[in-house]
Amino acid sequence: MTPPKQGQRGQVLVLVAVVLLALVGSAALVLLVGSFEWQRNQLQQLADQAALDSSLKIGIGCTAGSANTVITEADNFVATQRTRTGTPGVAAGTCATPYTGTDTFGSLSETIHYPYRAHQQQVEVILTLSLPISFGSTFGATNTTVTTRAVAQQLTGSTAAITATSLSCTGGQFNVAGSVMAQNTITRSGGCAVYAHTRFDAASGTYSDLGNISVYAGGQTWVGGGGLCAAGLSSGSSNALCADGYEVSGHNSIACGTAGTSAYLSAGGAAINPNPCAAGTAPQPVAPVSTLLPPDPNTDAAAIGTLQGSGGSACTPGGVYPNIVVGGTTVGTGLGPVPLKDAGGYYHFKPSCYGYLNIGTLSNGISNVQMGPESGPAKHFLTATLPAASQPNTLLVATVRSGTTPNKYSAPAPWVAAAFVNEATAGRSEIWYYPNNPGGINSVTFTINPATIDSVAQMSEWRNVAAASPLDQTGTFTASTNQLTATISTSAATTAAGELVITSDSYASQAGQAIVPGVGWNNTVNDSANQFSSEYRTDLPAAVASETVTSTVATTWSLTMATFKSAGLASGAVFDPGFYYFNGSGFAGGGGICLNGGTLLAKDVTLEFVNQWGFSSGSCAPGGGGGASCTSPCRFGSTPCSISTCPPNASADPASGGGFTWFAAPCSQAPAGDSSCPGSAWCPVGDRSCWNTLIWAPAGSTGQIALVGAANNHWLLGSVFWPGACTDAVNGTSTIGGSLSCGTLSVSAAAGAGTAVGGNYGISTALVEAVLVE
Repeated sequence: MTPPKQGQRGQVLVLVAVVLLALVGSAALVLLVGSFEWQRNQLQQLADQAALDSSLKIGIGCTAGSANTVITEADNFVATQRTRTGTPGVAAGTCATPYTGTDTFGSLSETIHYPYRAHQQQVEVILTLSLPISFGSTFGATNTTVTTRAVAQQLTGSTAAITATSLSCTGGQFNVAGSVMAQNTITRSGGCAVYAHTRFDAASGTYSDLGNISVYAGGQTWVGGGGLCAAGLSSGSSNALCADGYEVSGHNSIACGTAGTSAYLSAGGAAINPNPCAAGTAPQPVAPVSTLLPPDPNTDAAAIGTLQGSGGSACTPGGVYPNIVVGGTTVGTGLGPVPLKDAGGYYHFKPSCYGYLNIGTLSNGISNVQMGPESGPAKHFLTATLPAASQPNTLLVATVRSGTTPNKYSAPAPWVAAAFVNEATAGRSEIWYYPNNPGGINSVTFTINPATIDSVAQMSEWRNVAAASPLDQTGTFTASTNQLTATISTSAATTAAGELVITSDSYASQAGQAIVPGVGWNNTVNDSANQFSSEYRTDLPAAVASETVTSTVATTWSLTMATFKSAGLASGAVFDPGFYYFNGSGFAGGGGICLNGGTLLAKDVTLEFVNQWGFSSGSCAPGGGGGASCTSPCRFGSTPCSISTCPPNASADPASGGGFTWFAAPCSQAPAGDSSCPGSAWCPVGDRSCWNTLIWAPAGSTGQIALVGAANNHWLLGSVFWPGACTDAVNGTSTIGGSLSCGTLSVSAAAGAGTAVGGNYGISTALVEAVLVE
């Protein structure tokens, strides 16, 4: 082999040097990339942890002070992992823009934004690390940067206002303050609309919930035939599912509601709420609805510790409990002591193991027991009936109407005529009553002459009416010329507030005629075909009672009115703070809590129901008996001051515990103006079994929540966990100010109803945790 020449040897050395330099550079680059990735992973973990930690400091609302608290928490967390070299600071801002915190930790710089994109429940942490590059001068760069970010969401931000396996809407516009999640497709009937509204805090310009609707099943129809969504309004929507945020359906094939038609009805919310069906967005399957429950309160030491009469033990599903008797009347079963009445007339129950409680038997307010159907028309003899035999010691009332006649009706003793009047063109109208009846009565026969004229009647039963001399005031009114309205009044002021005021209306027949009762009055019957209607109230003050009825066609009138005094027994019942357990003992097939026309107040309570229990505004029968016994005011709680300003609105039973508004779980925050959440006397803050947990039932139970009835009112503050069937028929200002989770949920809303479910308060976070959303 010929040896290389001198020049060739030089070239080889240069090549070797170049190759060695490339190898060293490659090795350095490999080491740099590895270091870069390691540093990035460490930095991402720190950003995630700081964001999650600070999200737990997020509360209700947003102010400069609360923003500083959240930002400082994130900054201090980073300081536990890195040595601070700068001065932490929060730049001037607003909740909507947002507030920005900065700090430095050697080569690490930090930026914190709260709220993140005007979302009150979210915080963003951005970390940037400057890294030196070994051999960087060789390549013209001596350092590089690594940037990571994390966005975390507070606990309540992961809690939907309504969660249900099956959700059906049967009438009206059902308004939800927050998001809705359903497993099966949501069904609608009767022109019903469900509207998920954002929870927007105007004072800070931020959102705590964006009002989304998510349906696990595919194929959800958002707007039915002729349906529409009235953007941002609590009325005007029909036959539709409406959302201020997104609407998404399906876990295999994903479909969304149309923006501006049924979805993204809030322009402000749409600006910060990503569309899961936007072009170029990867499919985002809807997660199934969780069937998990918080821990059983009946296994929680704090809850068990409040029980009276149980010997320090938990309650049992099969427990058999003795009767609870108040004033000679059985009001339920249980191990608790006999309730005592306070100065305001309310009976106080203690936390214990119960079978059932019939609150209606303890309410001073006169309430309806049952309403009979309209009887007739019939000639000469007319029999009015009740659906069931009457209870003892109640008042029976019959309103009757016939064609014109100078002759009064006659009835068997001890029925008494309260008021009567005849008008030549409008007919005869009368009111009869049977005081303190012995029970077992389900009919009465009236006689009218001449025997050739038609008569109609309606019969009703009322509790808590004075046993002796119940009739207080009467009044009559006639109009012999056609007029659209007629006003009937008592001849003098009633003796006391809360009397039963009832009318009997007769009028001349007119084509196309319809009769409209006065505002606040309820019909027992309204039959223009037989020229007969009757109205009642039990909530008027002590004053002259008056009602103006209206006909759509001018007519003549013959009206009577009578008022009946209250027995003055009690105002209702109160649950003192603690844990209440109901197993249905003593009431076959039902049990639990039933208002039956009564009023029940509470704060700082957790309720558990097992077996065939029920939480009912109606009777103790399963499903509340359809709410038939809730035709006069039956109330869980009292109108909150945050809904109706106090004064003139006033809390119930102010002589006891500062008064009651919300029917409230253990909690420490309530809407402004309400004192329902002073903290708990027994449930530790954050206890997953009781904190913000109002109602709990185990899986497999067969009872029902039945908030039903024409006069049902409820103001519940706390979260409800009910794996069975729930019915929520909303009247007026009734609301569940927390979250509602049911297996099967049927909802409806009367005209004028406001927010039915949802809000920033009363939300149990027992089933969620702070999460990273970005």
